[in-house]
Amino acid sequence: MRVYETILSILEKNGPLPIPEICYEVNQVLTSHREKPILPSHIKSIVTRKKDLFHVNRGSISIHPDKYPFSLIATQEGFGRISYQVRVNFVKNNFASLEWKNQDDCHPFSTIHPANSGNLEDFKRELYTVNIWDWEPSYRKEDGIILDGNYWSLKLKTMGKIYQSEGIECFPPNWEKFCTAVEKLTGTPFR
Repeated sequence: MRVYETILSILEKNGPLPIPEICYEVNQVLTSHREKPILPSHIKSIVTRKKDLFHVNRGSISIHPDKYPFSLIATQEGFGRISYQVRVNFVKNNFASLEWKNQDDCHPFSTIHPANSGNLEDFKRELYTVNIWDWEPSYRKEDGIILDGNYWSLKLKTMGKIYQSEGIECFPPNWEKFCTAVEKLTGTPFR
């Protein structure tokens, strides 16, 4: 685990903290992984470098409200293939996964997968590295109309903002990394 991910986990658990307390907590978590303890100047450097993830108010550090996830809904629909949706509620610490198949010659079916396959904390850490907040609202190829392709959509609600993105046969950076994180969480495919 990267140091900034450890800081995020500590802030998630404890709320806003001053740098010396974050430093103490980080050293408690990472003592066995490091030869030297992390200094407050190192924590300050990380917070400054990752200012899009952290918020500083009167000497206390917190997760930036626009990056603190509350819920996520992601859908991937393949025309004539299996489609998927995952719904994650970070507040209630649960998720559900749904899959269905739309074909002309049969009835659609769906399966809800139990929420016991993955770890929501690991998934949340992956979300921070995927940078969904940097994705464009729409990803589409400019040449022609696509009648059968892969359509996807995503809605991420955070404490301070809602991020929405969608596309057809065109994907944002880190899309594969996002799909892999969803698959690890749900234990089912998401492609």
